[in-house]
Amino acid sequence: MAREKILVIDDEPDIGWLFSKILSEEGYKVLISLNGEEGISKIKKEKPDLVFLDLKLPGMDGIEILKEIRTFDKDLLIIVLTAYETVKTAVEAMKLGAYDYLSKPVNIERIKTTIKNAIRTQTLIKDANHLKKTTGKIDFDRIVGNSPQIKEVLDLVKKVAPHDITVLLRGASGTGKELIARATHNRSNRSDKPFVVIDCAILPDTLVESEIFGHEKGAFTGASERKLGKFELAQEGTVFLDEIGNLTPQVQVKLLRAIQEREIERLGGEKPIKVDVRLIAATNMNLEKDISAGRFREDLYYRLNVFSIPLPPLRERYGDVILLTEYFFKESNLIFKKEVKNISPDVKKLLTAYSWPGNIRELRNVIESAVLLAGDTILPQHMPLKIQEVFKQDIELPGTLKKVGKEAKHKAEKALIAKVLNEVNWNKSKASKILKVDYKTLYNKIKEYNIERT
Repeated sequence: MAREKILVIDDEPDIGWLFSKILSEEGYKVLISLNGEEGISKIKKEKPDLVFLDLKLPGMDGIEILKEIRTFDKDLLIIVLTAYETVKTAVEAMKLGAYDYLSKPVNIERIKTTIKNAIRTQTLIKDANHLKKTTGKIDFDRIVGNSPQIKEVLDLVKKVAPHDITVLLRGASGTGKELIARATHNRSNRSDKPFVVIDCAILPDTLVESEIFGHEKGAFTGASERKLGKFELAQEGTVFLDEIGNLTPQVQVKLLRAIQEREIERLGGEKPIKVDVRLIAATNMNLEKDISAGRFREDLYYRLNVFSIPLPPLRERYGDVILLTEYFFKESNLIFKKEVKNISPDVKKLLTAYSWPGNIRELRNVIESAVLLAGDTILPQHMPLKIQEVFKQDIELPGTLKKVGKEAKHKAEKALIAKVLNEVNWNKSKASKILKVDYKTLYNKIKEYNIERT
């Protein structure tokens, strides 16, 4: 298996030695350059997968080097290093397409995590064109699907993207809210500026405010240096606030002010900082219910809910399950450097019949795991047990083959109709579309099988 190449451009030998030691132990091939000219030459010759770039260098500085790299390689992932962290340099680097930035002295665990995320991103970037040619319809930004439900979502994205208004994405976990947010950004007038993600669900309450708005040196115990918040890093671009319903009341107040006044204040700061960003928020919660319970501010809700896009669960996108499966199958082969050739027809039947409570994220995880386990072909035994058992029914067998077939069909039909009806809260119009029968046929089947709401 080929090792990923990482280039470190830094004039401090100690930094080069540290990165070389850490990354070699992690299995990466490490290249070191002490100045920009040498670094650019190595990029052209060695074609690294990832570059760490110090912003303060003799001769060409980091920003100049970054601009030069972008003239011949627009996709190379670059992480900037700086002990001179200022709004100007960090924000300018992000505008020029830097993947992330790390402050010196560098944190070893942060380095490792950032690299893993960056390498995965780079793999997807390199193979995007290949994947688009070999899967079903992909409208844009790796959004796979041909169902009426996803087409409706994409139509809304196309309508709202050019207009600089706040968007609220609503849908269950795993329905692809970040992809839709990226698609909106990429079709906007800010597409050449940063797209910065804040996942409010995974950040501890004590860190959320600092992550969003930044902090000054000495703002709290452990704040040994100034940290730029995501709003500053996204200057002139887009901020995506995922799982907005998890924000504390204190942060909700500051966010409301940021939206209204277009300015933020770092923790420990004394003066407001003007920001120019587009905001896209997302939630899997019932915000109206949270407002009634006093957990979410009503005024903030109306500021966020200017244009709402509902995302359908995967169970309502049955026509897209196989398209998504093929996409993740090819993607997983590339990521894990495997050569699994086929997905068996029985597996496709199981995947189509399963209800996918974890939505697209669950499907992706299932396919990634199956690719790792499989030889030439993904078989039913490579599926989780709950998916393998989708078609298992507790059927009493009648006496003839003809009766077996008829009774099995009736039991399967009854079980499937009841399952779909319950999943769509007994909305018969939706159920008939999912089951691909007309409304009258569904109504008659419900009566025939005496199906009752549970």
